[in-house]
Amino acid sequence: MDLNKLKREGVKVVSDDLSEVLAQTIADYEARSGKTLQPAHIERLLINTYAYRETLARKAINEAYRQQHPRFATGLMLDLCGDDVNTPRLEATAARCTIRFTLTATKAEPVLIAQGTQIAAGETVFQTITSGTLSPSSRTLDLEASCLQTGVSGNGFATGQINTLVNPINGVTAVNTTVPTGGAAEESDEAYRQRILLAPESFSVAGPVGAYEYFSRRVSPTICDVHVGNLTGVDGLPIGGQVRVTLLTKNGVPSSELVSEVQVFLSGERVRPLCDTVTVTAPAVVDYMLDAELVLYTGVNIAEVLAAAKRAWADYEAARREKLGLDIVPLDIQTALKVSGVYNVVLKKPTLIVVKPDQWARCTSVNIRASSETAEG
Repeated sequence: MDLNKLKREGVKVVSDDLSEVLAQTIADYEARSGKTLQPAHIERLLINTYAYRETLARKAINEAYRQQHPRFATGLMLDLCGDDVNTPRLEATAARCTIRFTLTATKAEPVLIAQGTQIAAGETVFQTITSGTLSPSSRTLDLEASCLQTGVSGNGFATGQINTLVNPINGVTAVNTTVPTGGAAEESDEAYRQRILLAPESFSVAGPVGAYEYFSRRVSPTICDVHVGNLTGVDGLPIGGQVRVTLLTKNGVPSSELVSEVQVFLSGERVRPLCDTVTVTAPAVVDYMLDAELVLYTGVNIAEVLAAAKRAWADYEAARREKLGLDIVPLDIQTALKVSGVYNVVLKKPTLIVVKPDQWARCTSVNIRASSETAEG
């Protein structure tokens, strides 16, 4: 039995169908009393109430049963499932970036940039993780800074956008030289569930694919997909003992800092098998553009149909955005765009693109428009 195809609502230990419970209760009463009940009988009111409450109790029993299994558990119960395999839920993380401090004034004495120095972009504040010193002989200083708020709010500020010292330092300016990345909300149930199911792979010391994937995902909640393979030689054949781990994050291509962090973690003696050499990389990006012309039925509301098609595309693309190695198949795109009111989808771009397992397909532009032609419905 393929448990991956098992639906949550299909996992039950008792029937919780109200009509079935009601029929069983009526039959039981009639057998015990020797009386045939009609819908207007007063006993039916009591039996209906009992059957309803019995159904609620059975639903609670079934839900309690589901919550014992990591495939179906949620919230705290999923955390308890993770505890059984020494896999805690990843907490929310703060975005990080590099802040460059510059000594602009002519000063003879050094200026200390203390750990915890705060720099802001509007309401979002970053603070330095380490300290450093500016001097006439060293007028610039790069320090790593972390956002005070965990989650995604600190991600994505453009270079130079974080530039306000919360407590100004005379003769010193500060500005971010890298785009903040790495901020993530607490690990979701679905992402956490996937790691719990992978956890037994980590018990092996033979370097299985699942173990490398498990340990990679353990580093950061921003990691949403991992591909594990071998480095290949000039002949295209895999090189034994040379492991290549490709990462994808919820924000797309991972930062060099995250790649380095995973590299260090996977190279640990308690993680990496003795004879393996691990290389962690970002995926090769396969860019494509969407250019689609929709032939609509005569008389439909063009604006509403286009809006529905664009929402359908957004849902389709969002489902693929966090996966590596997904081919670009025109038929799949046409199916997604054929919403109510659309007679035909004329796809100008993209053509069929085969994406390798360690590559990431990225849509760079979207053009969905209505054709001048229409079709009678």
